[in-house]
Amino acid sequence: MTDSRRIKGRHVAIDYDATQSFFESRGQREYSNLLSATMYQDREPDLVEARDLAEKAAVASVLGLSGVRRVLDIGCGIGRWGWFLAERCPRLQYLGLDFSASLIGKAQQEAERRGAAGLSFQVMSATDIRGDELVVPGPFDLLLISGLLIYLNDSDCVKVLRDAARFCTPGGAIYLREPVGVSERFTLDRYYSEELADEYSAIYRTVDELYAMMNESFAGMNVTVEREGFLFPDGLEKRVETRQYFFVLRRDGEQA
Repeated sequence: MTDSRRIKGRHVAIDYDATQSFFESRGQREYSNLLSATMYQDREPDLVEARDLAEKAAVASVLGLSGVRRVLDIGCGIGRWGWFLAERCPRLQYLGLDFSASLIGKAQQEAERRGAAGLSFQVMSATDIRGDELVVPGPFDLLLISGLLIYLNDSDCVKVLRDAARFCTPGGAIYLREPVGVSERFTLDRYYSEELADEYSAIYRTVDELYAMMNESFAGMNVTVEREGFLFPDGLEKRVETRQYFFVLRRDGEQA
């Protein structure tokens, strides 16, 4: 029998109200590992820790962080990238945006607990970034879009990518990481997850689909793909139908 909540190949829009409700609920829970709030694996805290460390090690190896000062983290969740960058960028001015007030609350609490300097957080939707209202003004040397696009419909993905390029200083970088459909597009539409104990919606696009979106988003903006590839070794992946994939994008031009 076909499960109508698991859709393969077809384009289906997901409901943002349901997604926001899901993340507000995640932000109000307590976890044995705080990373699980947005990286899941609630029952496997060691796995989520290993994934976090592996991703950050990969990013540090492909991005020159020494000159990074201003960072915009779009869909920051609990602010895990802020902790990482605060240890490596002494003049850091980091701004994390998320539409979930409860996740932003957790991000602020954790930054204070860690004594992480240079971190700011703001409740703002990725689909409606208002540059004149950002508490850390652009442009930014580095923009992070890490596991966000799966929660957005196609037209909003294009907008977010275009905005990222617009806020990126010439010579700056955009880090994009997404779970992708290995063989085809794969959508969960308010699918009940036993692991998460909640209904979950997400769109897993193929790498080719992400390329098509980037081509549309970056038309005329001189953004190029500098590095790309699958992020994790097999031992850190759990799904057959999806895998984590990353891009390092560079906005051409001299660093400001």
